[in-house]
Amino acid sequence: MSTLKIAAADSDGLIDSVKRLADSHRDELGFHTRQSYLESRDRGELLVARIGARVVGFVRFHKRRDRAATIYEIATDPACRRRGVGARLIRTVLDVCRTDGIRLLRLSCPAELPANEFYRAAGFSQASRRTNPGRARPLIEWHVPILPLRPMTFVAALSNAANDLKNLIRLWEEEGGEGRPFDRCIFTPLFCDSRTHHYVRHLHDEWGVEVMFDSGGFFVQQGKVTYDELFPKLLAYYQSNDWGAAYVLPDFVPTSKNTPSEVDERVHVTAAEGVKFFRRMPAELQPKALGVLQGHQPDHLKRCLTAYQDAGVPHLGFGSFDTGGTNSEINLLTAQAAGRLEFLRELLAGAYVRGETDVLTNFHLFGVSSPALLADFPNYLASSFDSSGWMRTAGYGNVYLPFRSRRNVTHGASALSCGTGLTAAAFYTACAETGHECPFCRDFSQIRDDRYARMLHNAIVFKEMSDSINGAALPTAVGE
Repeated sequence: MSTLKIAAADSDGLIDSVKRLADSHRDELGFHTRQSYLESRDRGELLVARIGARVVGFVRFHKRRDRAATIYEIATDPACRRRGVGARLIRTVLDVCRTDGIRLLRLSCPAELPANEFYRAAGFSQASRRTNPGRARPLIEWHVPILPLRPMTFVAALSNAANDLKNLIRLWEEEGGEGRPFDRCIFTPLFCDSRTHHYVRHLHDEWGVEVMFDSGGFFVQQGKVTYDELFPKLLAYYQSNDWGAAYVLPDFVPTSKNTPSEVDERVHVTAAEGVKFFRRMPAELQPKALGVLQGHQPDHLKRCLTAYQDAGVPHLGFGSFDTGGTNSEINLLTAQAAGRLEFLRELLAGAYVRGETDVLTNFHLFGVSSPALLADFPNYLASSFDSSGWMRTAGYGNVYLPFRSRRNVTHGASALSCGTGLTAAAFYTACAETGHECPFCRDFSQIRDDRYARMLHNAIVFKEMSDSINGAALPTAVGE
């Protein structure tokens, strides 16, 4: 599909080709005159997909004065179906609309047509189902918000083990070369010793790394401290440390093992006490406060969101992944968790689409377990995410490569190592295929034998994936 080109229609010859393609789909699209396509072309609202001189698809749309746009027709040549033509047309419409300040794209499709599944897969949400007066053919209305593109940042979740940080800093400063494996990190200051705190401060002062202060809600979840104990200690730490890039409000994390009443209570505490905490923070730190949205049901998430927005909390995060592992320590993007993120996406995008604000709230995803999930994050309006996987999986002899699952390079027998392990030849073949190169994997014996080399390699891979997603400039909520 490398020869596929999409551009505005610019000649009468293209109009003729578009009309023939439209007429071949008259059952789905209805009848439209050649003049209507000429008028859309003159307004810059007709895009044509071509392979060479051959027209293989088109989309006709209209940008309204209320900053919404409507797709009138979209069609592709049957010989080119399932080759990404339709998705590319949708993405180009979104780019055009975004440039022109349009905030919502919508369309209607007869309910019986299989094209409805295409719109769902392309990121549209079903708005309604209706039948127009005088017509027996029910229609499904779809819409998708058109949101500004913004970069997504990898935040390296740091171990509380001071020796790990000491050795990582030493190895990078000896062998790292240009650039850094991450520009932002997150650690939990109340649950680390003074040496760990010293090394995190070194990252901030010497490397220029922005540091997020996590609240320690995970330790409340684990029963190692009560929420009532956490609140005053965290507030005291924040009041005496003004060098953080973000200050996470205390939250009471529900797990998959909690009963509905327990989840409801934890959500209530998170929202109500989080707002109380925010109001007690020093005024100069409040612009850096980040409230965590918790809960298993839409009303839980909305309760947290409303409480934070009403209080003026400027940044938001999502912590209610489903959990696995012996101590519920592994976050999982299950279908239920994805549904929560989709619900939040609609809430967060709504104010922007309605023109009530020109700025989207920064939205952080906590505790991402696998880099394989990264490509989905722009669809959820995430502006940043944190993960400790780059450190944790290295301890089991595993490494990441961009957009691939972890693989073992030590050939150990750990239950968490993947497959039989990579040989040096297989590893470097995979590096070449993914375009990865870093100082810590040039010598296979180093990445095989040195846990800290594997950690830094994995951190670099996380950053490469984030940079790749940002460089691709994918329209929000649209995928192929």
